[in-house]
Amino acid sequence: MKRRGSAETIQVEREASVVILTVDRPEVKNALDLETIEVLSRIVDGLAQDPSLRALVVTGSSGTFISGGDLKDFLRLDEPLAGKRMAQRMQSVLARLEALPAPVIAAIEGAALGGGAEVSLACDLRIASKSARIAFKQVSLGIMVGWGGGQRLLRLVGRPRALRLLLTGATLTAEEAVRIGLVEEVVPAGEALRAALTLARQIAAQPVAAVRATKRALHYGAEMSRAEAAAFEAECFATLWGSPDHREAVAALMEKRIPVFKGD
Repeated sequence: MKRRGSAETIQVEREASVVILTVDRPEVKNALDLETIEVLSRIVDGLAQDPSLRALVVTGSSGTFISGGDLKDFLRLDEPLAGKRMAQRMQSVLARLEALPAPVIAAIEGAALGGGAEVSLACDLRIASKSARIAFKQVSLGIMVGWGGGQRLLRLVGRPRALRLLLTGATLTAEEAVRIGLVEEVVPAGEALRAALTLARQIAAQPVAAVRATKRALHYGAEMSRAEAAAFEAECFATLWGSPDHREAVAALMEKRIPVFKGD
């Protein structure tokens, strides 16, 4: 695994076409302060311009995912307008993370609390270890989700479950989270990153245009009517039908050999 680049609070590493982004503030359980939000914003912008990116894994250091926003740092946001600007800024960062052409996988160990849970929801897929604890604790602080997590949670688990989680701040175990569809897989403690990397490599081995088109169709289709989404899906399918990778895949199947994809 080769280091691609780093910042003081976020480490970014690359393994071939897979990138691992690690929030690294163990002294505050990887809570996000204003500086780290800006670092994350710059990294996401860079990844959006990286044509070689095939999959991104988001995780945290020292056995913790992200424990939320750094409340001590956020004390300087002493007016409603300052809080609104911070929330809108993080909404923008997470929307751009969610919209990356490559799939984004959250590898969740330990606490994914408050804003950390919201970050995990901006990822396309979530793998949690048995040590994971996921909770939207904002209500206990007299606030609510503000980074877009409420709307994402609504779409993932439905209105009644979303309301129950948001209004009680209840903590979910990994097993409870997978049962309601909040995460896709539970693995042994300490194994979330390994499992996420295995999945990322599987995705990275597929034809890149097909992977990106599939994500795009589901991402934008979720906001369309069913008829519009189906029409958009057909358009995405059509762009792939005549592609070199599709022809290579069919030829390899007929010739009983491993395909060699060359998609950009």
